[in-house]
Amino acid sequence: MVDVTERLTACFATVFPKLEASRITAASVQDVPEWDSVAQVNLLSLIGEEFGMEIDFDEFEDATSFRAIAERLRQKIHA
Repeated sequence: MVDVTERLTACFATVFPKLEASRITAASVQDVPEWDSVAQVNLLSLIGEEFGMEIDFDEFEDATSFRAIAERLRQKIHA
């Protein structure tokens, strides 16, 4: 089984290097000042590479937290 949380955590750590590891799984746009539109594109691109899938940016447009992105990934993986 794909460990979405572990692999997604690594993606977040790469895009947001100042974010403490203990805060990654609770991260959201509201509490990560560096999470802007450019960071969102970078994050989604990296996630696509990590998981070997095409990411539809519109599909993830409202996925503005670690948990929301993880849930969308799980849905795509199990679809």
